[in-house]
Amino acid sequence: MAIHSPIRSRRTAVHNTEKTKQFISFRLRQEWFALPIDVVQRVIQMGKIYGDPQGTGVSLTNFQGQETIVVDVAHLIFGNSSSQEQKQSSAAGEKKQPRILLIIQSDQGEIFGLPVDSTPIMRRVPDSAFTPIPETYIAQGNVRCISSTMIQLSDHPPMFLLDSNQLVEPQKLSGL
Repeated sequence: MAIHSPIRSRRTAVHNTEKTKQFISFRLRQEWFALPIDVVQRVIQMGKIYGDPQGTGVSLTNFQGQETIVVDVAHLIFGNSSSQEQKQSSAAGEKKQPRILLIIQSDQGEIFGLPVDSTPIMRRVPDSAFTPIPETYIAQGNVRCISSTMIQLSDHPPMFLLDSNQLVEPQKLSGL
């Protein structure tokens, strides 16, 4: 007579499931974006940012007693700063929500912040959900700071994967 073991059945169930990866997903304007969970160090409420009088999308904030670069990823992707977008929203009477700052670490160990428009959500994404972004879309130059892959989950809008190393490049070009 065989003895039924719950441990054995759990092991079997684990082997039958598809491999997944963890991501932090968030909204910028009306689009959804994602970053691998291993590059996100912290998620905090954004404090005061300063030092961007030209509206370049690169500013500073104080994080753990140190000046930290803040990269307005919406500015890099969409072309205008999210602070301009917030001013337009508040002028239109929309309720202002506290912004969230993702503290990111690049492959080179650089720490910087990314302001996002929504509370981030941790997602486990199956390998089958990754699809390439169409070449025509990439060729039109509509994609900046985004990898060539997106995530398609049923009952969810597509999520564009951000490349954390490309997010750091604008600061290097501007001499920061």
